[in-house]
Amino acid sequence: MRAVTVDPATLYCLGASADPAVVAGALGVCVEPVAPGTALAHKMIALAAHDLTTAELAETAAATTDSWVHLVSSGPSYPHIPALARNNLVTRSARAYAPSLSEYVITQHVLHCAGDMPKPFNRREALVVGYGAFGHTVAETLAGLGTRVTVVRPRSRTAHPFGSGEATPLDRLPHRFAHLMVVALPGLPEVSNFIDDALFRCLRLDGHLINPARCYPVDGDALLHWLAAGTGRLTSDVETDERAEQLRPWIDKGRVTLTPHTAWRPWDGDPLYHRDWAAIHATGTLDRSTMREPSLRIDPRTIATDYLIP
Repeated sequence: MRAVTVDPATLYCLGASADPAVVAGALGVCVEPVAPGTALAHKMIALAAHDLTTAELAETAAATTDSWVHLVSSGPSYPHIPALARNNLVTRSARAYAPSLSEYVITQHVLHCAGDMPKPFNRREALVVGYGAFGHTVAETLAGLGTRVTVVRPRSRTAHPFGSGEATPLDRLPHRFAHLMVVALPGLPEVSNFIDDALFRCLRLDGHLINPARCYPVDGDALLHWLAAGTGRLTSDVETDERAEQLRPWIDKGRVTLTPHTAWRPWDGDPLYHRDWAAIHATGTLDRSTMREPSLRIDPRTIATDYLIP
């Protein structure tokens, strides 16, 4: 993606849950809600893609050029986002939701252990699959409770003890060592079914798998094999109807808990993504040469990579 020069005075919001007033207060800008497909060029745009239909996203991508578009989501896998990114600078809220997602993991694991006599956190092993903003935050949180944490980096297919540079190939990880496995991967095609039988062999048969994100990184057949082989449990926040139906027997047995898409929600209702927007906004430079009014130049080279669309 290339740098863009935008009008910094007004934020244009598409999607009902963009919560523009919060961003307006953080940045000191005016806010203007607009309909999908409105022609927008050289603008700052908040896009709640999950509120729009595929057709509305297509219209928006076709009508938007040379703008800075910030996704009100950490996941970039919505339809027509690649098309939007060809003509605009598209960023995402990669860090804002990490604290809420980490709190979800800790809460759900405590609830999972409530009926048993569990080992304390400082006697447990956790495997965190993914090391973006959320993966790092949840690994740090678990480690702070005394848990021994191993982080899996999908691109290199290696595992690392948290805080160490030591690397281990995934096929050399011990079998059944982890009490807890946390999915910290986005719903992108390149990590689809990444958590397969080989990775499930690292999780104890009485272990706990927590997935606060999309279900696609977890291989459905491998998940069912693991559930059938032992007494392990799954807690998942976002499942397709098809996957939920496959899990129905395990739901009925109390071994699978599907939460109603709550992991991303902070306790006070603050949407939080404005923090990421403000961090990206702060990388911009004022440019008076291209417009009569002061304009803002946003350059992807100055933005942290986890804010950018992969």
